[in-house]
Amino acid sequence: MAGLRCNIVTPTDRVLDSEVSYVDLPAWDGQKGVATGAAPFLVRLGPGCLRVEKQDGGSELFLLGGGFAQMNGGVLTILADSATPVSAINAADADKELTNANAEGLKSGTVEMRNAAERRQRLAYARVALARSSRR
Repeated sequence: MAGLRCNIVTPTDRVLDSEVSYVDLPAWDGQKGVATGAAPFLVRLGPGCLRVEKQDGGSELFLLGGGFAQMNGGVLTILADSATPVSAINAADADKELTNANAEGLKSGTVEMRNAAERRQRLAYARVALARSSRR
């Protein structure tokens, strides 16, 4: 049986190109699991945690900044705004980013400004959660 190929690409880098057994990705409306044999789809991604289960049993975690994912012909292609490996996340910096994002979110402004602030908050929350989970 053919496996699942996962490609993660950002505007500046190819982050991953590997055969995997499972991918858990942050769709705009909640987490979505993808395994071998998944039907074709196209989904908008939100900021959050992307987990890739390797065929050898290991896994990799990434912080995604949003983007799109397409499943077609046994290949999952993730076009991400940003994809940061969890090993590159500094917990103290993540906590500071969350504090700043929350302070910014309290300011009044236009609908566009509030939406941008809320997006930064979601990304900061995800960064803190990944940083804390990697310390265990």
